[in-house]
Amino acid sequence: MSQVDRQNPGVPGTMGDASLEHVAAQVDRQSDVLGDQVEEVAAQMAQLTEALVETHRTRGEQAQEGGERWLTTVLNSILSGVLVVDPESRCIVDVNATAARLIGLPREQIVGKTCHRFVCPAEQGCCPIADLGQCVDLAERVLVTGNGERVPVVKTVVAAQWKGRSYLIESFIDISGWKRAHQRQVDLVQQMENANKELTDFAHVVSHDLKAPLRGIKTLAGWIAADSAERLDPEGREQLSLLLSRVTRMEDLINGILQYSRAGRPTEEGQGMVDLGEVVPSIVDMVACLPHVTVSIEGPLPQVRADKTRISQVFQNLLSNAVKFKDKPDGLIRIGCADDGEFWRFSVSDNGPGIEEKYFEKIFKLFQTLAPRDDFESSGVGLAVVKKIVAFYGGTVWVESKVGQGSTFFFTFPKAKGPVQTLREPGPSDSQAQAADR
Repeated sequence: MSQVDRQNPGVPGTMGDASLEHVAAQVDRQSDVLGDQVEEVAAQMAQLTEALVETHRTRGEQAQEGGERWLTTVLNSILSGVLVVDPESRCIVDVNATAARLIGLPREQIVGKTCHRFVCPAEQGCCPIADLGQCVDLAERVLVTGNGERVPVVKTVVAAQWKGRSYLIESFIDISGWKRAHQRQVDLVQQMENANKELTDFAHVVSHDLKAPLRGIKTLAGWIAADSAERLDPEGREQLSLLLSRVTRMEDLINGILQYSRAGRPTEEGQGMVDLGEVVPSIVDMVACLPHVTVSIEGPLPQVRADKTRISQVFQNLLSNAVKFKDKPDGLIRIGCADDGEFWRFSVSDNGPGIEEKYFEKIFKLFQTLAPRDDFESSGVGLAVVKKIVAFYGGTVWVESKVGQGSTFFFTFPKAKGPVQTLREPGPSDSQAQAADR
């Protein structure tokens, strides 16, 4: 305690009371200043909070607007038409540019219309999706345009949620062009079938009308040869023999025309599984029955789905050619088969005279022969028939050859669909027949 305080203890108005009052006044002033600062900070925080809320709201609106613009851009870039329908009111609430173009009206005249009373023909007052509960998924329907035209479309309708609300999204593609193209295809196929039938009927009529007089000529020439051969001089007998050979050739040509007209068309027996391991050896026995001709089947042969008569005709014609044009003392013919992906690749090889490359295409044309007919009697139809039959089944045929070394004819044939196929080895009797000199 100071000297003054010790001298005047407890007396009011002394220096001690004045100091307390002074401190209290300072505290009050500081409290007022602090209060003002708190209020100022609170005001600033309120302003900051308001600014943050406004920023988030603005950014949300911008993001929403950006999302809607992005969605609109995507919808308008789609090549299929899109309608957005409110399932409660059945009204169209949005439409993309493709749909507006197909309907033939601007967006403003489409939005707000009742869908099933406007562009989707349905029972009055009934929406097939919302009212009848139908499911539309890649279904063929009709779209009514602004001028009343009915356009065939393929449509899909799905339910979707957007901003907490349910909508029906209808997407459709105009198939009128495809329908027209399909109808043209049907008409062309029908025209082709009619033309083929007329051609076949014509071939039969012509062959019948031609064969009748030919048979008469052949019979008469045969009688003359039998009854008057001794009275004819050598030149006369030669001319008569030439007449008979020409008549035979004409018959072969007529039969070739009939054969070609039937090729590429199924026979009455229809298509089925054909075991070439059984069929080909029987063809070999029938065709290659000349002396000094050896036919071998190299490896197993598969089963194919085909018309047995037609596939047999292919092998028969190829083998007949190989035998007919044999120019060496011992004829060698090899039949093979190889796996070629979705096809079997067959081959028939011989050691005959061979074919020049410039004739590789010509030999597959109708009535085309390389050797003079007086040297080798041939109608020129066999390979043309082979090509037509193979093409009918979706395969191709070609030849590889070297003059003097022989030829190899190849053709492909589709594998049968279904279980895994196995190649059948020729039986013991088959190999015996194939390896023997004929």
